[in-house]
Amino acid sequence: MRGGWWVLRLNNFPDHPLWTLFVRGERRFDVDDTPKAWGRPSDPKLSLLSDADAVDALAPVKDFIAYGSEVGRPCDNPFCCG
Repeated sequence: MRGGWWVLRLNNFPDHPLWTLFVRGERRFDVDDTPKAWGRPSDPKLSLLSDADAVDALAPVKDFIAYGSEVGRPCDNPFCCG
């Protein structure tokens, strides 16, 4: 993909920020509210990523499941991430 994939990880909210944005596999920032500018997909005919594109997009972040794992400090709190 030209420019690289942008991936949003859904975190264990409210113990952690709602989303973490990764661009080209690098963490950029956390988001607590969905920005209004993102809008809402309203067309039920919108296509999903192909299986190959999904694998490609998620490959750089596949090991970053727990909040903080992308910086070497994965959350191991049993109440929010355990």
